[in-house]
Amino acid sequence: MATMAIPKTKLRSDDIFFLSMALLILVIVVTGFAQSYFLAGMIRAKLPSPIVHVHGALFVSWIFLLVLQASLVTLRNIKLHMTLGILGFILPSLMVIAGILTLFGSVHRGLLDIPPELLLVGDLENLLIFIVLVSWGLLARRQSAFHKRLMILGTMALMGPAIDRWGFGINITIGVILALPLLVLVYDLYSLRRVHRATIVACAMIFTAMLTIFPVSRLGFWQHVITRIRHT
Repeated sequence: MATMAIPKTKLRSDDIFFLSMALLILVIVVTGFAQSYFLAGMIRAKLPSPIVHVHGALFVSWIFLLVLQASLVTLRNIKLHMTLGILGFILPSLMVIAGILTLFGSVHRGLLDIPPELLLVGDLENLLIFIVLVSWGLLARRQSAFHKRLMILGTMALMGPAIDRWGFGINITIGVILALPLLVLVYDLYSLRRVHRATIVACAMIFTAMLTIFPVSRLGFWQHVITRIRHT
């Protein structure tokens, strides 16, 4: 009986690396929110308000979409990857809206583990970086090298709340947030023998946000914002 040879898809270093980064992000999120969200039953978790449930569902959907999209590229199922990419245009804006409402709700309720002005500055900066990088990545979706880096690095900017829930303190949280984009930078040097422009811009944004979070949070403006939120 004649046999037909089935060609094997050769994995590229990009396939392995960016899928690994997506899975690393998933691990960070699952371990960070295991007790308060995942093991608590997700939709049955005792969260402080309905908007927090919406916020959690949107952010988890984004992480799973990121892993799925990276997997589809690895498997060369580009058609399905492009079809699901429609969600990439819908979820980010909803995530930012839900993220801001959840943040303001946390400040309004009080009982925070960190100063409210630090929480406001950190989360708002990270949401801004996320939407800027992901929007750029979506616009550059036909430029694979830009697209994959911007989607991963933009999502890395959101890892603060998950890492903070590991319970090692804010300095460790900031350290891990700074270390994550360095993985992409090192990979660029290994694979391209240079740092890709998207990586340079994303790293500069993330590093600037993390290194300025303390001085910016001390500005008197934030006390007025906190007062306004708590009296609304």
